Amino acid sequence: MPQLSPIDRLQNHVARAYYHLFPPCSICYDSHMQTKLDMTKPQDIFRKITAMLVVTSDQAPSRAAAERRRDELESLCTTLGIKCACWDFFNIRSFNSATYIGTGQVQRLAWYAQENQCNLVVFNNSVSPRIQRNLEQILGIAVVDRQEIILQIFANRATTREARLQVELAQLQYSLPRLKRKWGELSQQRGGVKGAKGSGEKQLELDRRQAQARIVRLKREIDEIGKSRDVQRRNRRQGNVPNVAIVGYTNSGKSTLLNRISDANVLSEDKLFATLDPTTRRVHLPGGGTSLFTDTVGFVSDLPHELVDSFKSTLEEAVLADVLLIVLDASRDDFLMCWETTRSVLEDLKAFDKPRLVLLNKMDLVTEETLFAINSFCLSGERCLKVSVKDDPNLEEVLSTIENMISSKENP
Repeated sequence: MPQLSPIDRLQNHVARAYYHLFPPCSICYDSHMQTKLDMTKPQDIFRKITAMLVVTSDQAPSRAAAERRRDELESLCTTLGIKCACWDFFNIRSFNSATYIGTGQVQRLAWYAQENQCNLVVFNNSVSPRIQRNLEQILGIAVVDRQEIILQIFANRATTREARLQVELAQLQYSLPRLKRKWGELSQQRGGVKGAKGSGEKQLELDRRQAQARIVRLKREIDEIGKSRDVQRRNRRQGNVPNVAIVGYTNSGKSTLLNRISDANVLSEDKLFATLDPTTRRVHLPGGGTSLFTDTVGFVSDLPHELVDSFKSTLEEAVLADVLLIVLDASRDDFLMCWETTRSVLEDLKAFDKPRLVLLNKMDLVTEETLFAINSFCLSGERCLKVSVKDDPNLEEVLSTIENMISSKENP
């Protein structure tokens, strides 16, 4: 069987979700056919996985709140093609440094996983490498956290060179502290390797050094692409054309909106993170002017900081925009959580103080229970419009409002 290079092992480390399906350190090779798997179609592998979802909290959330967290985690797994067989909620009264949850809770987790024939456990919260290894040793199956699922979704969605480099950087930064393997291959002494300090350097040490070197190279390449993007932004600004950044929670209808107002052909799917690369289109406004609208990567609660750092140049579209068009899925009963997540990310980017319009999308799907919260939100002081982007015959009110905001900004 061909040997994978250290970098290959690092890049594939994010695929912990199916380690149990293939021999350790040979993740990319079918254990029976002895042939390399097509990693560009990982959905074929993820379909073999049955997961148990674990939602935890150090407080006592309502049943509805726990189920909302479960639903989003299930949506993330389903986006990868992973089947979710069962779930459980654990209230963490006292933190266990070895297993995060208590001994009795671990036993209950093991029983549920076995009863439902699960070969993967997915935690909604971040799990440290040490706890991850300990739980895998106890349960005998793979354990991943929500961040790892999101990273893999981004890896599957990346199509441009910039997006692939950004995802690879995020994967390596996430994987670096998780390089310690529970099998013996990485603890074997490796001798006679070019570039090693000596014949006694461990494989783990070699992997870490090469990972760090790769991270430096990736940051350099991404910076170069970022400089090219800056030139494009400056060229756009030289034409005195206002810029509008379409931002918001993932799968809220941002790409559909851009397609409707510009006749663009941006990928628009009912899936999480359908868009990773920013797409800019010129849009004609009702008053005769034009503006550039940019569709951006969607936000999600507790977005891994590795992804925020890696996609910083992409998220800068919001920072440099003249107006923010924030799209919320009003049909979600937790749309206020989506709003808080969006606001938090924009505040971190120091972009929240820009002129902004909140678009409450999918109003045709809103229930009576959610309508009261929506109306209260609109009275909170935020400038809002209620629409159904997919079915509205025209979105002229949205464009007229944006045009007035641009005019007010230019002529205070």
